[in-house]
Amino acid sequence: MYAIVTFQDSDEVMVVASNWLSLDKKQCYWPPFKSSEKCTEAVQNRIKPETGGKPWEKLNITFHRENVTFEKAKEGQKEIKDQKERSYLLATGFPGLLKRQRLESPQGSTSRMSAEDKVEILQMLTDIKSTAQENSTMLKKLLGGNTVSEAPSSTCLPSKGIKVNLQLPLRTFEDVARIERELNTATTRKKYVKYLSGLGGFMAKDVNKNIMQQVLTDDLAKEFNWQGRGDKKAFSHLILTDVIRDAAVKRSVNRVDCETEIKKYLSYTADRLSRKRPREQGGPGFEIPNVISTSMMDNQPEKYTFEDMFDLTF
Repeated sequence: MYAIVTFQDSDEVMVVASNWLSLDKKQCYWPPFKSSEKCTEAVQNRIKPETGGKPWEKLNITFHRENVTFEKAKEGQKEIKDQKERSYLLATGFPGLLKRQRLESPQGSTSRMSAEDKVEILQMLTDIKSTAQENSTMLKKLLGGNTVSEAPSSTCLPSKGIKVNLQLPLRTFEDVARIERELNTATTRKKYVKYLSGLGGFMAKDVNKNIMQQVLTDDLAKEFNWQGRGDKKAFSHLILTDVIRDAAVKRSVNRVDCETEIKKYLSYTADRLSRKRPREQGGPGFEIPNVISTSMMDNQPEKYTFEDMFDLTF
């Protein structure tokens, strides 16, 4: 049996093995694997929730229902995600758009929206976020006087003092070794999570880009890939990677999406450097060549669709 649950910390709808649930179905074991493929395989095989005899971490959940097969559970997962998406649209003032969708498509899928509808949604989301920031600033001023600065934008950075104390970005392997030692203590780890989660960003791509830019210079990033293939170092093996995931979760980016964006960021490092260095060395009027690098993930240019931008995590 397979269960469909929502993890309360990340509000992420997932399929899990039924034998991972607690008796009251309020908690669920979740594997500590860094690979999303390995997690999916563990669910499908309904393996015992432990590694080396040590039980996995238990997470608080909201239980939805169970299915006999994994395929049926995945279908149910999609239905629940779609329901949450429609609820969000209704709650944020998009009922007219939903009505048009139902008339045009029985399933009301966002993939069948017109270009005008997509632009409308993006604009409304931007307006909602801006209003929320303004309200937050006003509330802080009312509670604490007029000492609070204006609300930061989604990509603004915390104070320089915090950044200096944490000694970022990392520039050498010695810096990486140092931060790995520091992150063995819970207090330091929480400090880094708090700082990185405050870097802003609205979509998964922006959140992870803001974090990775502050964590690594491009010259150091090019020495890493996710699995450590070839002559590269394995970024997935670092404690720092877990800290980045924790920070992204605080920005409502689920672990799978965070991992995907880290892989993309590392794979496009060569492209970033090829664009940046001619600008730095060529002087005024220097024309940047059209350089396309081949990455270990794929050979496609970095391009996001509207669906990537609209992938709200519930």
